[in-house]
Amino acid sequence: MIIELQRPGYIQRLLYDEFEERVRDGEIPADLPIRFDAVTGDDFIPAGELEFYRELVDPERRAFRDQLMQRGIPIATAVLVGFQIRVYLASWAPGMESLFQTDFTNWAPAVLERGEVYRLLTYGLLHIGFTHLLFNLTFLAYTGYNLERALGRSNLLLLYFASVFSGGALSMMMAPDRPSLGASGGDFGLIAAAVVFGWKHWDDIPPSARTKFGWALAPYLAFSLISGLTAENVDNWGHLGGLIAGAVLMTFIAPATSPQTRQRNRRVRWSAAVGMIVIAAGLTIRGDVLIGLTDRSDENWSVPVPEYWREGWTFTGDRGWFSPIGGATMVVARTVHDRPITPRDAANQLMRRIDSGASNVQATAWTDVTIGEAQGVRSEVNFHLADENHTMWTIMLSRGIVSYRASIQARADIAHRYERLLERSLSRAVLSDPEDLVRAIERSETHPRSWQPAIELGDALYRAGHPKQSIDAYDKALAKVPDRTEAIVGRLRVFSDYDLPGGQAAAIEAIEADYGDARVTVAAVDLLDASGNAERARIALDAAWREQPGNGILRRARLQRNLPVDR
Repeated sequence: MIIELQRPGYIQRLLYDEFEERVRDGEIPADLPIRFDAVTGDDFIPAGELEFYRELVDPERRAFRDQLMQRGIPIATAVLVGFQIRVYLASWAPGMESLFQTDFTNWAPAVLERGEVYRLLTYGLLHIGFTHLLFNLTFLAYTGYNLERALGRSNLLLLYFASVFSGGALSMMMAPDRPSLGASGGDFGLIAAAVVFGWKHWDDIPPSARTKFGWALAPYLAFSLISGLTAENVDNWGHLGGLIAGAVLMTFIAPATSPQTRQRNRRVRWSAAVGMIVIAAGLTIRGDVLIGLTDRSDENWSVPVPEYWREGWTFTGDRGWFSPIGGATMVVARTVHDRPITPRDAANQLMRRIDSGASNVQATAWTDVTIGEAQGVRSEVNFHLADENHTMWTIMLSRGIVSYRASIQARADIAHRYERLLERSLSRAVLSDPEDLVRAIERSETHPRSWQPAIELGDALYRAGHPKQSIDAYDKALAKVPDRTEAIVGRLRVFSDYDLPGGQAAAIEAIEADYGDARVTVAAVDLLDASGNAERARIALDAAWREQPGNGILRRARLQRNLPVDR
């Protein structure tokens, strides 16, 4: 079927299929006279008066093409490009580059620990050099120009900043120890959006514009991703996060060619904006829950610490981990003492160490805590250090002669965020049996008839804070070798250091047995002193000195008690 078009000065003849395509493409206006024998006979009639023409015309498609092919400056893209150039030029001023990189880059410690969520957007406006700026702004200008014409300013700004935000969030989570900056996350989002836009609207895009969308841009996207993977100091997680955000949002956004699509786009923009606000609010309030923790064991005391914190030495002389952004320190430590110690005494020792390096030290909020089977205390200590007020929360546990500590210290103005971080770490803390106790138990079970493993087990149980089991182990050894002084001394030491009932009787029994070993005598005397029988202890020590005058062990014991040692 042939349709004739009355053009100025000539008659154009088209096949119906070609006529139909040109009508849909908006190339045949409604006032153009046409003749179609089956409908108009011999007359030329304006196309708009014919029903089949009106059925072929798609106002939205025509508006889409007109919008896509319009000329002029895309204001939003120009503002984004111009602003980033101005920021880059401003960084040339003395101190400004350092300020931008310190306070406005995307960095997990600042976002998660201090709630500086604005960094998830501001990093996308910064660049570290001219080449970096040129590369990013070239992609921004090209894709932004085409998308702004196709989708409008509001949708373009949503795509860019949502991609920057998403790229920053993914980079922060997957590479928390690396700061990042640059518009590449937003660029990848725009390129991905342009690819998806082309896939969705390929048939409606004029052939002359198809080089700017869809498969035409896919090679650039793939090349940029591969280049980032093979280069150092490239934020690939930021690229991926931006790409995902741009592609996902573009599946919901459509060219605003009708009231319905404009309304739907508004809903998408509001939903995305609310989502980012909710995420930002969550990071501000409880970003600490997203800080990754990694185990930092001190032998049998396992407490996880933030995975990106750096190891160093604290002012109290402990090995600790420091927040990269400053102002906070965490310590996981175990301390071996000369004799069994209570958690409160261990905490008081720590207080004295704090007092030696800080001023205005005040301890408050002492409470009892339990982790596993270990009893302990929790304290809050406030002090002044390096012209700043600091707060330290400490959990102090003890088992036998070992105290176990987990503490976090931070500047007073930000300390509340780190208190929650310590609570998270302690919820995963594990206090297991010491390695020497585990080995002693294994050896004792392997050699049940030998006295030596029984003594080693008694010693290990004493150190680990199990006095009754320690006595049983020593008794088992003495049942095999009744005069073994190591077991006797160990048994007396347990009675003395743990203040067990029956200690005085055990000391008198050891003295009366007269083993002839000064170590037994001194252990018995120490036990009598601890039981409050100093006079009986002095008499026993005098008798031993008469029998073994000049013995070095007895001499030290007498000097400690201000007794004469002249021979």
